[in-house]
Amino acid sequence: MEVNGAISESLVRLIAFHNAFNRNVKLSFGALSALVDESVAKSERGVITLPTGDEPWGKQTLWRELDQPVKDAALFLAEIGVVRATAAFEDYLDGAKAEFDRAGLTPTRQKADGCSAMKGLDAIFGIEPDIVADCARMTNFFNVARNCVVHRSNQASNELAMLRNDPGLAETLARWPKRVGRWKVDLPLVDVGSPVNWRPRHAILASDVYYRSAKLLDRRLVESMGALGLAGMAAHWCFFADPPAPCQAKLDGGVMVRSQLIGRYKLRAITLADTIDNLREIGRWDEIRKAFESAYPDGPQSSLARRRRARKQHR
Repeated sequence: MEVNGAISESLVRLIAFHNAFNRNVKLSFGALSALVDESVAKSERGVITLPTGDEPWGKQTLWRELDQPVKDAALFLAEIGVVRATAAFEDYLDGAKAEFDRAGLTPTRQKADGCSAMKGLDAIFGIEPDIVADCARMTNFFNVARNCVVHRSNQASNELAMLRNDPGLAETLARWPKRVGRWKVDLPLVDVGSPVNWRPRHAILASDVYYRSAKLLDRRLVESMGALGLAGMAAHWCFFADPPAPCQAKLDGGVMVRSQLIGRYKLRAITLADTIDNLREIGRWDEIRKAFESAYPDGPQSSLARRRRARKQHR
């Protein structure tokens, strides 16, 4: 069965994070920028007041000017953004390795041969170094940047400066994919021992780097798992994960797994019969039927089934 275009549960979650992250950074920075305009408009009237919402620090805060505080807040937003993007990628790597292990797959090469920025999964999944080179260089840079933010109060380390000044990084930046426009993908200058002037766009770039790296890894992971491995993955997240992945199709175990394969994991053209056959082949069909009965002792959870049960109860 063709698995092109299918994705793992780990990538589903990273995509959700990536999309929300972009919205949150843009909204937050847009709101900060609007405050500067408000500050200029009110400068002749003296003090600027800002609401505090439901937070416990008074009804409002007072500011003489907002230009520098907004710049400081934008830097803070970018720093936290780099940290959160890195954490999301680490979650992906851990989840992808767990799917690989649950599928009973054998590493293609030893982890030590792979890129440390990806925890060696490029080697384990059998991705050639030249294919992953650009993503590996960028992920390594942002991993080190994250460590500087967290452990050095955003003071640049010698390692970060060396990575930033590497001609290979400049070449990677020049060919890094971007949307249509005149802007250029860039990174801030880095001086050892000095704070790095991160901007919100750099946090979004970090998330983009991790997203593209995860897509590259995930393609090989899914190819290695095949239809049988994907069926096992869907079954795990339907019935055995804590918490399980959300699923609306609760007619029976087979329907639930097929619904997740098609709707959540993008496996196209798979029938219910194919799904059950795959679950039988990996020896999990009986286990899944029992798991469904245990989770839903009243039977199918569709709206039609619930109405039928309700009518029977009132007879």
